[in-house]
Amino acid sequence: MKTPKYTRAQAMSLIPLLEGITAEIHERRGHVDLLGNMIKSLAASAHVHGEDVKIRREELRRERLELRRIGQELEGIGCHITLTDPFEIFIPGIEDGYGWRPGEGFLRRSAIEPFAA
Repeated sequence: MKTPKYTRAQAMSLIPLLEGITAEIHERRGHVDLLGNMIKSLAASAHVHGEDVKIRREELRRERLELRRIGQELEGIGCHITLTDPFEIFIPGIEDGYGWRPGEGFLRRSAIEPFAA
């Protein structure tokens, strides 16, 4: 499948969609961290909390699957999460790529393409 390339105006029109996607990523990452900490705490007394650990591990598995789905949704529109701090979405442009960060209403020029796993 060929990756779409966006004009600046087209890339700007993606911002509302990207806001929603990144909000979901943030929420799910927070939940993954919380579940990981809960599992670690409960695992020390697994003989008592074994069922709770099992339930939390299943929740963690589902959250990770959803994060993968979100990544696939981004890939479907040609965008990727960059390995930068702060968090940024790479949007492929016709000439150069664009970088967008959650909460921003503008695009920055991005010569850095995301890491492809």
